[in-house]
Amino acid sequence: MVSSLAKDFATRLGFHHVAVAQVALAAGELASNCWRHGGGGHVELRAIEQGLEVRAIDHGPGIEDLAHASEDGVSRGRRHTAYTPIRDSLGAGLGSVHRLMDEVEIQSHRSSGTTVIARKRLQGAG
Repeated sequence: MVSSLAKDFATRLGFHHVAVAQVALAAGELASNCWRHGGGGHVELRAIEQGLEVRAIDHGPGIEDLAHASEDGVSRGRRHTAYTPIRDSLGAGLGSVHRLMDEVEIQSHRSSGTTVIARKRLQGAG
């Protein structure tokens, strides 16, 4: 649902079809993270001066090590390996958001959850 809404939103703002797909995938990953790791939350799509912003907000336990969490193969603070698989996650979500979007900010606190803000600029803007 979030991916579809993000796709429509990016299209209306004039993004090229590749960027539309990137925004849709990133928004879907962030929504999935809210549900899987944050116990729920919400995703906001906003038009900004030079493109769009996807903001995912949850009230879960927070992310202890942000740099580690953004590495591929890491989920819930654990690294996925052949010997220690993470059964319900590939651990590629936050890493893919960093690759797909132009800017990513993560604010996470143990007491108040996590907010991820990901921005995509329109080609030729700024």
